[in-house]
Amino acid sequence: TIQKSSGRIISLAHQGDSLLSPRQFGYFTILASYVDDSDTNYMAGKESSARAKFLRDQNPEFSVHVNNSEMVDISFAPKQPEGFPFKMELHYVLRAGDSGFYYYVVASKPEDTGDAVLTQLRFGMRLNDSMVNIRVNDKLSGVIPDSKAISSAEGMVMDATHALQSGEVDTKYNWSSPTEEALVHGLHNGKQGVWMVTPSNEYLCGGPTKQHNTSHATDRGPIILKLLYSHHYGSRGDYVSGKWEKIFGPVFVYMNKDEDAQHLWYDAKREGEKHRKHWPYSWLEHPEYPINRAVVTGRFKDTGLTHNGWVVLARPQEYRELGWQQPRMADDGSFAIPAVRKGKYTLYAFAPDMIGEFRKDDVTINTTGEVKLGSLQWSPRSFGKLLWRVGKPDRTAAEFRRGDDYRHWGLWFNYQKDFPEDIDFAIGKSKERSDWNYAHMAIWEEKGGWQPRIQPADRTGEGNWRLPTWKIRFQYDDKPMSGRATLTVALASVNRDGGIAIGLNGKSLDKITGLENDSALPRSGIYGRFSEHFIAFDASLLRTGENVLTLDLLPRKQHRGQRQNYPHFGVMYDYLQLEVEK
Repeated sequence: TIQKSSGRIISLAHQGDSLLSPRQFGYFTILASYVDDSDTNYMAGKESSARAKFLRDQNPEFSVHVNNSEMVDISFAPKQPEGFPFKMELHYVLRAGDSGFYYYVVASKPEDTGDAVLTQLRFGMRLNDSMVNIRVNDKLSGVIPDSKAISSAEGMVMDATHALQSGEVDTKYNWSSPTEEALVHGLHNGKQGVWMVTPSNEYLCGGPTKQHNTSHATDRGPIILKLLYSHHYGSRGDYVSGKWEKIFGPVFVYMNKDEDAQHLWYDAKREGEKHRKHWPYSWLEHPEYPINRAVVTGRFKDTGLTHNGWVVLARPQEYRELGWQQPRMADDGSFAIPAVRKGKYTLYAFAPDMIGEFRKDDVTINTTGEVKLGSLQWSPRSFGKLLWRVGKPDRTAAEFRRGDDYRHWGLWFNYQKDFPEDIDFAIGKSKERSDWNYAHMAIWEEKGGWQPRIQPADRTGEGNWRLPTWKIRFQYDDKPMSGRATLTVALASVNRDGGIAIGLNGKSLDKITGLENDSALPRSGIYGRFSEHFIAFDASLLRTGENVLTLDLLPRKQHRGQRQNYPHFGVMYDYLQLEVEK
């Protein structure tokens, strides 16, 4: 049942069973704003200083688009408040024979309004307390606290993060999922399930490694979510200028029953594959949703390093921010990108262990048949002879200490215990898994250790921030060199906007600044917004014998302020490597 005065789902039943939490509902959350006039560098990474506004779901305009024996499509368009730039049509669809319903959003902005940014668009439903079994993918599942456990928690230690009376800390971020694994996720009670089915990711932001919230516990019942757009884990807002229109979705909400919980999951996955094969849906007729599309094919040749790599086809400048299409490469480097709309694109590719990113501009799609790109040459980037490398080029911190078991809030508290003398990594002797921490971060030092506190009380404590210096020791046994050496610092994540000072043998090499925040560190992540930084220097600075490279976090003003439950600033390294000209 959908409430006409708000567009909210106020009751949801499957085979006679009510699924929503009492007095709760299904609803959209939408935030957006105009871009401040002073914000001239937004697309270069600067966020709008204008505060995002909520679009309230009160007294929306109701419309019926289709109503026949096969399908019903209705929409609710909330009234735009002053300062809210977008018209949003929130659609619900029922189709005969389907065990569930669809939803999608048509967002638009007229030509004669200012530049704007969409910061969040999500759909959620609060289910009853029996639905506490969460399933994100084949590897990630568990049981979340019920509403009573959250209501009786000692308090919050971070947003959507509660210190439970059991002593555990529950956070919604433990259940985040990368886009590539977001085909199906849901909640169940062992006999009945509710699942979000996402047959295509073409409208999502951030690339295949972008992470999204899925489901989590609340004090009003477990909530199942679909993030159609969000800032989480490093995406900037969906920036638009001039006339604009876009469809987010459709997403299918699937409901099933079975006496075996594992069969519920298998059935939901089969449903997901069925919907993926039928994308784009033939029943949705809209100018922004063409049915007839192309398939783009090609093959990377002679690299030997493209196994399990990603291919991303995106409109220029939209790779990490707006819609895109992506598949995995086959073992032989071949790929096929389905359901591509007409337009002009850029082709990107990246793969584990492959240094550098492939890019091919001006890929024009003007047909609905197969578009063959043929053989593509992709060679690893090189600045010369490799002297050493720390880490694996895969855009994550998974190979480092605690990087293989990171879905625990407060993992950073272990650093002082694991590395009381900080990181001193010897090339050829030390191991990434044991001797290099998953995160390099500011540390709050006080008597009794650094333990979580309930917000907002008792946040100061008595202590000081410390910015640990990390060291990499390596031997250089060759004769003194001339020419250029290049240090590559690849970052898997940045929390807050500090910086890193790089030194060699007591001399300053450079500073890395202007880093973009993705908040993966406090949000149970080991990667966020990937970036690479190249520091070139005179190779004569290398000594014969032992050399010491230092990595120092740069201070920021918050380090003089109150302590918090998470580091004010920190980075996660993907890999570091040193090369010299041959």
